[in-house]
Amino acid sequence: MENCRVRRLTVRRGCVNTLSEQHSAADRNQHEQFMQLYAQHDVELRRYVLTLVADRTATDDIMQETVIALWRKFDTYQPDRPFLNWAYRFAYYEVLKHRKRQKLHRRFFSAATVDAVADTWAAEHDALHARREALRACLEKLPPGDRDLIGLRYASDATVASTAAAIQEPAKKLYRALERIRRVLMQCMNRQLRAEGSL
Repeated sequence: MENCRVRRLTVRRGCVNTLSEQHSAADRNQHEQFMQLYAQHDVELRRYVLTLVADRTATDDIMQETVIALWRKFDTYQPDRPFLNWAYRFAYYEVLKHRKRQKLHRRFFSAATVDAVADTWAAEHDALHARREALRACLEKLPPGDRDLIGLRYASDATVASTAAAIQEPAKKLYRALERIRRVLMQCMNRQLRAEGSL
């Protein structure tokens, strides 16, 4: 485990693969199921931990410990339960352990704040997930030109001014276009969320 360090792809592949090398071929199916679930949710899990500790280095360490704990306890996971909610519990306990290890150092958040954020995150997770999925679906429905414009503006650190320069259009015209596209996306998302009962 000593070389199982902190980057997300290392945590995702390296740590889990190292842990699984000891297991027989009979366990490969379980390992593959775990890898698939973890790979599907690790970005959201990392975001959750980062929200609780507000420190990227600490987040990497906590994610490493979390994936080890998840793998060790994976035989207790019930497939009819959402994997991410199950994983949140492990990540939360790893955050608490990290805070105890760091008790001599200044804490960024109080224990009460961490608990409040964790509770709120769990409560809001389904709603946030529904909104992200609605946005993804609505982006796909945009005309290609509008979708490209959104990509140019928001997929990087571009400003309206730099985007306008890149497409050789006046900034004022780009502002109006972006406002129109945002309005279309919001209307589309609201319709989809209402249809799903998520609004």
